[in-house]
Amino acid sequence: MKTLLYMFRRYRVATVLNLLGLGIAVAAFYLFMTQVIYNRTYNHNIPNHERVFRLDIYGNVYGKNWGACGPRPFETMLKDLPHVEASMDVSPYNYDMTVKVGEREMDATIINISDPGIEFFSGKLLYGSSKDWGRGKVVVSRGMAEKIFGTANGVGKTFTSGDNEVTVVGVSEDLPDNCTIDNGIYVREDDEGLQDWSEWSFNIYVRLDNADNAQKVEREFKLAFMKANNINSEKEFDKEVGMKFRLTPMDDVYFSGTGMKDKGNRGLVDVLMVASIFVIFIAMLNLLNFTLSEMPMRIRGINTRRVMGASACGLRTRLIMENVVLAIVGLAIGVLMIVAFQRSEACMKLVSGDISFKTHHVLLAVMVVATLAVGALSAVVPAWYGTSFAPAMVLKGSFGLSPRGRKLRMAIMGVQFVVAFALTIYIGVMVGQSRYIFSADYGFSKNEVFYATLSKEAMTKKTAIRAELSKLPFVENVGFAQNAIGASDEYMSWGRGDGDKLVSMTVIPCDYNYLRTMGIKVIAGRDFNESDSTRGAYVANRAFMQTYPWMRVGEPIGRQNEWGDGSNFDIVGECENFKLKSMRNDNSKVAMVFVILPANADMGDRCSRVFVRVAKNQDKIEAKKRIAQVLNRLDGSQEYTMSFLNDDLQRTYIDEFRFIAQVKLFALICILITIIGVFSLTMFETEYRRKEIAIRKVMGSTTGAVIQLFARRYTAPLAAAFVIAAPIGWWLSRQWLQSFAEHTPIHWWLFPLAFVTVSAVVILTVVVQSWRVATSNPVDSIKTE
Repeated sequence: MKTLLYMFRRYRVATVLNLLGLGIAVAAFYLFMTQVIYNRTYNHNIPNHERVFRLDIYGNVYGKNWGACGPRPFETMLKDLPHVEASMDVSPYNYDMTVKVGEREMDATIINISDPGIEFFSGKLLYGSSKDWGRGKVVVSRGMAEKIFGTANGVGKTFTSGDNEVTVVGVSEDLPDNCTIDNGIYVREDDEGLQDWSEWSFNIYVRLDNADNAQKVEREFKLAFMKANNINSEKEFDKEVGMKFRLTPMDDVYFSGTGMKDKGNRGLVDVLMVASIFVIFIAMLNLLNFTLSEMPMRIRGINTRRVMGASACGLRTRLIMENVVLAIVGLAIGVLMIVAFQRSEACMKLVSGDISFKTHHVLLAVMVVATLAVGALSAVVPAWYGTSFAPAMVLKGSFGLSPRGRKLRMAIMGVQFVVAFALTIYIGVMVGQSRYIFSADYGFSKNEVFYATLSKEAMTKKTAIRAELSKLPFVENVGFAQNAIGASDEYMSWGRGDGDKLVSMTVIPCDYNYLRTMGIKVIAGRDFNESDSTRGAYVANRAFMQTYPWMRVGEPIGRQNEWGDGSNFDIVGECENFKLKSMRNDNSKVAMVFVILPANADMGDRCSRVFVRVAKNQDKIEAKKRIAQVLNRLDGSQEYTMSFLNDDLQRTYIDEFRFIAQVKLFALICILITIIGVFSLTMFETEYRRKEIAIRKVMGSTTGAVIQLFARRYTAPLAAAFVIAAPIGWWLSRQWLQSFAEHTPIHWWLFPLAFVTVSAVVILTVVVQSWRVATSNPVDSIKTE
């Protein structure tokens, strides 16, 4: 321990930096692993989750891809099949609603689900029963009950929604963040919808008696669907309808990419897993290099003890235990960093879920063991190296410039250089993709459009809202629609026609001015006009017209009165394809239509959002404020705040952006540890060569020449490391970009930029550290030596 303290006092900066690097690595390992656990246990809270599946559908409605929404009759069909214990549907289109308790108002999330209710996902209710669940009676999650009533047991209590009084009959346990189903107020779906084949807007879930029977149920469901559509031949069904069905296990739902919340990526989780382990490995290499670099400074003392009678085994054990002590200090630093991370609101945005030690006690134990192992393993090679020579030879010579030791230290540093280069390239591609997401042409005016969700009261004042907003000098257009485009991977879907004329399409209900407000170009036929509001009309995108080549502008979609009087509206125009969904999808294949529903339509007014387009050079903050003021003046039932379509993009890609931030953090940690290693290695090497440097200075060598002497030693290892790292960085980047249907190219200039950036940081570190010795008085160095 005395030797350890002596080395700390002599090389205080290098020791502190290495302990700090180890602490950062330990903290990064823990934080990354919490994210791996968060993702890999998605939906594991659901009772018997291994036997629960979601029905996914493949067809034209999803651009000849898989989707997660179907009609409610699918639920009934599944319920009647063998091996099915229970089935239910959930609307993925949650919405916020203002509720009142006395004079208090608060926002609440509304989730529409069918029997058997939220117990399907949360287990037995905490309070109450869903027996009387129905119209005017709801089940709420624990957190929502505490928010509304100030207590978890809200059974029997009431709140007001609009003009309706609602009673709470049950309270469920809160679902964790890593669950497909949200917490909120659970409203029971009406049974009438179980016969509605036109509304493909529901996630269908099923629980089987045994997970191994999933393929049998898929087969039976396909036959049942064929029977319901009077199709007897599977070949005929596959050719004319082209639909497929699969039961996706709840373990895989989050990673399927088919539903609105299915944004997981197993590849990214695997990257985080590897990063978690690799950051510890890099820390071990760095501590090994540090210990090995200081060994020539200690080798005389070690072998003097051997001459005095100490055993080699005892000395090795002592050296290993010294590094274990360093590891314990590094562990303590890492724990403090994790605690500080949890208390930082900004830092917590980089992670998902609960990262507390209480929740992850097993991971905490693994972290402790791993850190101690790093300390022990990093000392094994130096301990054997320091005691492997004859004591008499060591006491006579100098081992600071041993070729074997120098090669080993540089090889370790080379591995760190490879990691630094590869991650820098990887980050460059990620930053490029994140910029592409915001700068790409979406086919509509995403940078100038604000929107807000209207209350029931405001829905009756649309004419006044349009007129008042249009009076603002910076407002160019005002429109109404059900959805904000470009902000989701799933929208309402309809089916029309039958047989070989069956049409499946994504549908956005809107008003006559919506396309002009969004800046969507009509390339054939005409745009909507005000008269379409009385009879209904479609504007289809190019992908729709290409998918169904028999459709023509001026013709209706589907059979006459297929879904009620006047339900087969005419296609009045064709618009350009645009990015309806996120870049995870190929938007050129998404068959979709905008529809104006007539005032007497059975579905009522679906256009619950107002969209306002402002002038390009307008101050967006001021525009947002003034638009909200107009809405609040016209509608006092709720407080309006405007949303920006660009903000929706941030939310849509939140998982990708969080992953990018995590990889940036990992890369910075690895680069920092590498720089610490370079600093320590250069510091010890200058100590070994102090006499040589002094003689060079006496013989006329300049300070610049001495610095070049050290800097040149790193040019070849840096170049060799880059040659190895470049293909690794390219491969990693390509794998990540494959999770996007539309992505930026991997630009050639990222590679030289990565080389210059990392090399400059390394060389600068060498220059700064070698400057101290190069500018010292050579006479003092010669006397000391």
